[in-house]
Amino acid sequence: MRRAALARSFVVAVALVAACTGDPPPSGGDAATAPDGGGSPDAPAVPQPGDGVVWTTWDDVQARANPAWGADLTDIANHLPSSYGNQYWDDDPITAGHETSHGIHAHLRVHVHEGTERVNAFYVLGDRAAYVVEPGIRKSAIATHVPPSLRGPRYALYITGQVAWDDTPLYIWDEWNAYVNGAEVGVDLATNGLWTRGWRDAVMGPLEFNVYALATAKAVAAGDPTYFASNTQFKEFLAWNLRRSMDLFRAGRTLPDFAWDDQDEHYAKLRTSADAEALRAFTRETFGAAWTMDVMGY
Repeated sequence: MRRAALARSFVVAVALVAACTGDPPPSGGDAATAPDGGGSPDAPAVPQPGDGVVWTTWDDVQARANPAWGADLTDIANHLPSSYGNQYWDDDPITAGHETSHGIHAHLRVHVHEGTERVNAFYVLGDRAAYVVEPGIRKSAIATHVPPSLRGPRYALYITGQVAWDDTPLYIWDEWNAYVNGAEVGVDLATNGLWTRGWRDAVMGPLEFNVYALATAKAVAAGDPTYFASNTQFKEFLAWNLRRSMDLFRAGRTLPDFAWDDQDEHYAKLRTSADAEALRAFTRETFGAAWTMDVMGY
């Protein structure tokens, strides 16, 4: 019971901080650098969904250091210009990673990106960011594609809430990527013996937002089918970040400080609930049955 109470209080606290209504909406176009190369010199790997993301290089803009931050929070902290001061910072390292990611996203899409199309920007650590053009749907269209059984504790705040962002459906992906980056920080600290803050809802956010990210794509396929069929970057980043997020969830769910029955039940519903079958089928149709089983487990 105490863990459940802590979970509810932490989810609400982080969600309220992470709503980020003050960030400016996306603007600009879809300019980016070429994707990373790769493959074995003996037998090139068969391209997988997510391999084709077009990455933009975004190097460090600061040189901050604190041994208690770990590598991933240090990375995130040093990719936000110093002119923002402590606007996005927080004493909690996971929240600091989440909120600072929002700051980086906003800076990239508003001040760095060049072009005329409206885009959103997603920084994924390691000096890499992805720009994705906003699709032609409303954020409010996403709600009907989220199965009732998978409407988690953040659903009301982000999916049916935040109405000021209704013309910006990739606001949901902005939040998704911030939760994934926050999980990167938490898992990095915990696996390296640097996490000292006790139990935390660290990897439920990425798991919950995987559903909302897929529901966003399903809403786009229904409401802007031309965009969905032609915008490779949209689908490639979705696949890439789903894999990253599920890897973090699987790593974090086994850590004592991040284990939680509720998130295991949520994952079981994603894989088995009858009302989630349309979302599972959409994932298979988009990325293939083998990839979907390997990454999502269904």
